[in-house]
Amino acid sequence: MLPTVNNNIAIALDAMGGDFAPLSVIQGASFFLDNLVDPGIKVFFHIYGDQKEVSPLLSKYKKVSNDSEFNHCSDNVLANDKPSFALRYRKDSSMKAAIEAVKEGKASGIVSSGNTGALMAISRFVLGTLSNIYRPAIVSVCPTKTKSFALLDLGANVDCNADSLFQFALMGSIFAKIALKVDNPEVALLNIGTEEVKGNDSVRGAFELLKNTPSISFKGYVEASEFLEGNVDVIVADGFVGNVMLKTAEATASTFINLIKQEVFNSWTAKMLVGVLLKPKLNKALVRFNPKIRSGAMFLGLNGIVIKSHGNSDAISFAHAIKFAVNAISKNLNQKIISEVSHVE
Repeated sequence: MLPTVNNNIAIALDAMGGDFAPLSVIQGASFFLDNLVDPGIKVFFHIYGDQKEVSPLLSKYKKVSNDSEFNHCSDNVLANDKPSFALRYRKDSSMKAAIEAVKEGKASGIVSSGNTGALMAISRFVLGTLSNIYRPAIVSVCPTKTKSFALLDLGANVDCNADSLFQFALMGSIFAKIALKVDNPEVALLNIGTEEVKGNDSVRGAFELLKNTPSISFKGYVEASEFLEGNVDVIVADGFVGNVMLKTAEATASTFINLIKQEVFNSWTAKMLVGVLLKPKLNKALVRFNPKIRSGAMFLGLNGIVIKSHGNSDAISFAHAIKFAVNAISKNLNQKIISEVSHVE
C-alpha cells in the first residue's frame, strides 16, 4: 500500500512511547479519527507495540482497529535510555519499527511520545537527511499575544555553525508557510542584541548569508525579550539556546496562568465578575496558550516526517500531534524543503 495516494495517508504510531502509553496513543488515534480529520482525507495507522498491552485497547476502540494494522514488538525504548544505547540495543523496539515503516514506504510519517534523543538518533540513522541538508532540526509552533511563530532548533544541535543556522532558516520559512499559513514568513535570528556586530561567529555568519538571500524575508536579529510580541514568523537559534528559551517560556506561561486562576477565582465576587465580563476573553486567551493543541514538534530535514509529541501527552495532545503529521505530509513539506534548498544552493 502506498503511503499517500488520492489523499490516503498512512501514519506509523509508536504505541509504547510516552508516560501514558499505550492508552494515550490509542485514545489519541481515536480522538483524531472522530474530531480532527480534514474532509477528503483518509488516514490509516500502522501501530507498533506490545501485543498484550495494545490488543485489548484496539478491541475497545473499534474505529482505530478498523483503520489500522497492528505489529507486535518485543521491546520498547525507555525514557532514560541514552540515544546510543537505544540505537544499538533496542533493535526490536516499537520506536525503531515505526521509523522503519517510513523507510520501507509503508507509512509517510511517524508520531511518537518517546525518548526525544533516541527518536532523533534512530530516525537519523534509519531515514537519513534530505538532499543537501547538513543537520536536522527540531521545530515547534509557539504562541504569542497576537499570533504564532515557528521556533527552531529546540535541542537537536547544541553547537551550530553559520551554514546550519542558515539552513534552519530556510527550512523554518517553508515550515511556517505550511504550519502557520503565512505566504511570506518573516525570519529572524535570536541574538543578545539587534545590532549587526552582536553575537558569536556562527550567528553573525548566518546573518550575512540570510541578508543576501532574496527568497527569505529576513528581519535581522531578535532578542528573547521580544519574541512574545509576535513581530516575526520564524525564530532561529542553535539547539542549546532554543531549548532553554522554549522551556523558560513554557514555565513562565504556566506559572502566570496558574497565578491568574488562583487570584481571580479566589473569591465568590471575583468568580461572578469573571463569569459575566471576562470569562469569554479569558478562555480565548487560554486556548491560544493551551499546550495540548501544540503537542507536536517536528524533526525538520529528515527523509521522512517525524513528529515528537510531549512525553506526558494525553489523548488530546497525541491526537493533535497526529494532525501535525498529516498536515505536513498532505502539504508535501519535505519536497518543498528539497526544492528550496536546491534553489538556494
